[in-house]
Amino acid sequence: MKLRYENGLLLTSVKVVFQGKTKTIGNVVVDTGAAHSILDIDGVDSLGIYFEPGDKLVSSMGIGGEEYCFSKRIDAIYLDHKVFSDVFIDFGNLSGFDINGLIGLDLLKTGEFIIDLKKLELRTG
Repeated sequence: MKLRYENGLLLTSVKVVFQGKTKTIGNVVVDTGAAHSILDIDGVDSLGIYFEPGDKLVSSMGIGGEEYCFSKRIDAIYLDHKVFSDVFIDFGNLSGFDINGLIGLDLLKTGEFIIDLKKLELRTG
């Protein structure tokens, strides 16, 4: 899968499936410095994803300080041709940034992805 290099970031898109609804989300950063993947809550509202009692609250530290989000089990997330089924993804507020999410090491390592910086590609090994 081709990556875009913009403003010092590697960008791609993902497809999210939740309760039978599907949405492709663009401007998602491939972030090897992020332990967990997170998607902007505003980008998935049409899928009916929102915080509910029983959802796990998650805190994370980053350049902007400590942030809070929630983790929810979704039907699937597609990254290139790799499908991660019945997986927990973090959702939070990413307003103020020009991105719609981060693909972190939870998916990158599990999917055994290789990042080719010369060709700007993300592929499985």
